This record gives sequence, C-alpha cells and structure tokens, in this order.
Amino acid sequence: MNHITIGNHSTICVVFAHGWARTHRDFIQVAESLGTVVRSVLIDLPGFGDTPRPDATWGSEEYADHCAAFVRTLNASAVVWVGHSFGGRVGMQLAVRHPDLLQGLILVAGAGIPTAKSRVGSLRRRVRQMQFKLAKRRAGSDAEIDALERTFGSADYVASKEIGLRDIFVKVVSEDQSDDVTRIAIPTTLIYGERDTETPVELGARLQQLIPQSELIRCPEFGHIDILNRGRHQIALSVKEMIREVSV
Repeated sequence: MNHITIGNHSTICVVFAHGWARTHRDFIQVAESLGTVVRSVLIDLPGFGDTPRPDATWGSEEYADHCAAFVRTLNASAVVWVGHSFGGRVGMQLAVRHPDLLQGLILVAGAGIPTAKSRVGSLRRRVRQMQFKLAKRRAGSDAEIDALERTFGSADYVASKEIGLRDIFVKVVSEDQSDDVTRIAIPTTLIYGERDTETPVELGARLQQLIPQSELIRCPEFGHIDILNRGRHQIALSVKEMIREVSV
C-alpha cells in the first residue's frame, strides 16, 4: 500500500486515510503541522493514488482487514486512525474487527451509516431509481447508458466507472454499519461541517449516539472537502487532544 511518512519518529503513530476517489495528499497540510509532535503515515487506499485496486470486489470489511495488516507493520506503541469520508468507513470497521489495533479514532465527515430521509424524499428516490432502470433498459448503446448515469447518478457513481471501481463503490455505499459501531470501544472524535451535503452533520450526530466514547465537533463554515484544508487546524487540534488522551 503506497504511503508517505511525515514527522518525527514517535512511537505514537497517526494513520491518515482519505475519502473516495481521493489520495493521501488531502492530509499533507495537517500532517506537516503535526510534524514535531507525532509520526504521521498517509496512505493511498487500494484502488486510489499509487495503490493498485483489489483483485476482488471489496467492501469496507476487506479494506479494514488489509489496512490492519499494514498498521501492524508500523511498530507503534499506539495508533490513532484519522479517516475522511470513505476512510472513516474503513476506520470504524478497523475499530470493530481489530479492537486491539487502535487506541483512538477521528472521523472527518465520516460515512458508514445511511443519511436520514423523509418519507417524501425516500419516495422521490425510489421513483428516480425506477425511471433510471426503465430508461436504461431502453438504451441502445453504451454511450446512451453513460449519459443516463450522468443524469441520474451521483458524481462518485459516475466517476467510479471511469476509474474501474464501480463494483466496489456499489458494494460500499450499500453498507450500513449502524449495528457494528455500537461495539467501538475506543475514544472517538467526530468532526462534521454544517455545510456538508454529502455526509451531513446529522449523520455525525447519529454516530455520536451510537458510538459509546464519542464526541461531536460541529464546524459551521465547512463542507465535505474544504473541511480538509480550511478546517485543517481543527483536525490537527483534535489529533493533539487524542494523542494526550491515549498517552495517559
């Protein structure tokens, strides 16, 4: 798994995992600001950046098991996982499936449970799905199908085909970790932007209710992506506070 290391040779290690269709570069600024405090390892999850995609159709569980094997090679006395969006999905699975591995978890706009939808919103979604399926059956060429996907699908759904990860994307976004996350037994910080429309802050509030040792930090001015750059100081502060907690 491609990765870079930034910072000192502390035995406490912070592993940064990016979101869907992103790379380790999203966390370089945060890691550099922590350079004198801790050792930061920034990874490219399989299928992104310079790490090849898996041979099979992985879900977040397979990603977590793969990352667990990597983390065990770091020779760290304590490991804190910082995951953005998809990286948060993987981090929650890590905490559940490998409870001995992590001492702290920080989710930045983390995904992993369905967003709440009103009855009207759910109905509209089902109607839209039916329209897409009907139009797809009538399509006469791959070009027409691609056009329909751009009309009906999300940006990530469309891009997943272009980068050869459609099968993994469909599997991952259908997952619901609501039952699993109640078994997370480590300190967890949830950082969500109130302008985030992809993983809205209400999702973070629900995760806070589900994860026993968790706290929610609401960032009024940030969306899904700019929370990584404009919000980097909040992420760095949360890492420092988590390090103090796991070092006790």
